[in-house]
Amino acid sequence: MKGRLKYIVLTLFIFRILNADTFKVKINDEVKLIPAFREARALYISLPDLLEVLRVDYLLDSVDLWMIFNISGYNFKLVSENPFIVVSSQGEVKVFQLPLDVISGAGKIFVPVKYFSMIFARYFRGEFEFDERNNLISVRLKGSEVKLTKPDFDIYDAKLDKRSNGYLLRFFTWRKIKDYEVWLGRNNWLYITIPRVRVDISQIKKLASSKLVSQVEIIHHAQSVQISLKLVPKVKHYEVISGGGSDDILIALYVDELNSRLEDVKKKFLLDVVVIDPGHGGKDPGAIGVYGTQEKDITLSVAKKLKTLIEKLGVKVVMTRESDEFVELYRRGQIANENGGKLFISLHCNSMPYKPHSASGFEVYILRPGKTEEAIRIAERENAVIKLEENYEERYKNLTDESYILTAMAHNVYVKKSERFAEILNEEARNRLGVKVNGVSQAGFYVLVGASMPSVLIEMAYLSNPYDERYLRSETKQWELARIIFNAVKKFKEEYEASIVD
Repeated sequence: MKGRLKYIVLTLFIFRILNADTFKVKINDEVKLIPAFREARALYISLPDLLEVLRVDYLLDSVDLWMIFNISGYNFKLVSENPFIVVSSQGEVKVFQLPLDVISGAGKIFVPVKYFSMIFARYFRGEFEFDERNNLISVRLKGSEVKLTKPDFDIYDAKLDKRSNGYLLRFFTWRKIKDYEVWLGRNNWLYITIPRVRVDISQIKKLASSKLVSQVEIIHHAQSVQISLKLVPKVKHYEVISGGGSDDILIALYVDELNSRLEDVKKKFLLDVVVIDPGHGGKDPGAIGVYGTQEKDITLSVAKKLKTLIEKLGVKVVMTRESDEFVELYRRGQIANENGGKLFISLHCNSMPYKPHSASGFEVYILRPGKTEEAIRIAERENAVIKLEENYEERYKNLTDESYILTAMAHNVYVKKSERFAEILNEEARNRLGVKVNGVSQAGFYVLVGASMPSVLIEMAYLSNPYDERYLRSETKQWELARIIFNAVKKFKEEYEASIVD
């Protein structure tokens, strides 16, 4: 088996060499070439070489094939044979999902340039454009341009980043600044007095928009500027950091370790974002009922009612679609991850191959390979929507076999929480629902694979059953369904957050 695996890896590596190419990166007016190759009808570029050209430091593990780098105060992490990019800053984390995996070759990480550029450009401090027609990235470095003329300010920006044992306050400067004073006052106020400088007040005051600073005051004296920051985290002491090859003013702020850990735990366990996924939409009507009811209309109607209820808990609700539009399955998971979802609920209506049919009831599904023929049939019907997407064979080629779902489960730390939410929801349905309740099942629904959070798929009732269809069409019964799901969300939220220490 090991020999076969080595053979496969070697074959892929040789294939990539045979398809090797170079890619142009234009920085200001200078053109650089970096390694690239084509695979799966997509152009991949070497990420380490791109970052070196952009003068961005990075950490690359060439054995386990993961990579970390930082731009504009944001930390990026990528892992080979994985479509996710994790971006974090000041305790906030966003997860982006590429349509194609990050891959490796010759000990380097390669990314699909088209999709990677869309994410990278959001955070890059400067102009960053990908020209797909000419296979070219054009870059204008703001730093390079500014240094050609005399800067308007000595201190032009500021940033406060979270660190493992506290925070790092950075004032970005164009020159070395000496003789400044720093002290920590009462009520968590930090004071910085800097002699003979021009400060971009508008940029410094943006610190107040972060979750770490509640108030910013700037006072100009005859020979100095005093910057006062009201800090949110309780700071025990500070340290001015010098050296390191930078002219920036760096101040390390140390917090009480227990207090810092408790804040991290609270953020982690707050169920503050719920993603509702109304199944189907647009050119995909989903199942069609005995009386012509379209699944896409029922799922959207119930989703809107559920959104109204959940928002009363003070929870942010994200919808993968708000209208009758077609949203690809892979994109639904991306939307959930990009918005920091803590719970993913996909709404659907069941149906049998022919109608009318006696099959009836409400059922909850979690992501696992289907155990019964019926579960497998339902998953196949819901997954068939991918055939309406462009390039679906390439995008989902690895999803067609059970091993991919098992791999997804092994990496999904949310399986237990998905099971628990499904149990709570099933119990609520048994106690209150006006149709048969079929329990909790498992199946390989593609829409659940991409969501990095506890997630379930709900088949609310059968459109192929005339009684169930009338139930689903009723405005009153739709509110009943929404309230049952809402009650489960409320109970799950209470459990989810129960371990927070006040």
